Amino acid sequence: MKAIRQLIRTTHRAFVDLFLSSPVYRRTAIVSAIFVLATTLLPIWRIVPLAEASPFIPLHYNIYLGIDRFGPWYSIFLLPALGATLLVVNVIFEAVFFRREHVLSKFFAYATVFSETVLFVAMVLIVLLNL
Repeated sequence: MKAIRQLIRTTHRAFVDLFLSSPVYRRTAIVSAIFVLATTLLPIWRIVPLAEASPFIPLHYNIYLGIDRFGPWYSIFLLPALGATLLVVNVIFEAVFFRREHVLSKFFAYATVFSETVLFVAMVLIVLLNL
């Protein structure tokens, strides 16, 4: 039990040090969270109202074959779930590597923003495919 408390204290201290030390980490976490929120709200706004009319929606477009993957409407939320998981895991890695490797920690911060941007663009294209 004592080891678990020590681990929680150490992890909490790492997160506090990470976000208070440099505005880069705060900004990248906020921008990534905004992208995750936008990736979640966009299909709720545009796809969920279409779910009553069609239980299956196009999920993937291939330039050679056209639409090549259909699925239930709720499978579109795989991208926001992936983005949220990626955000949480990368922030944990940022906090763990912050004290030892600043460069690696910043790599995780910027890679999170880049990945969330790619997921948001993919969601925009899926929504445009379904309109």
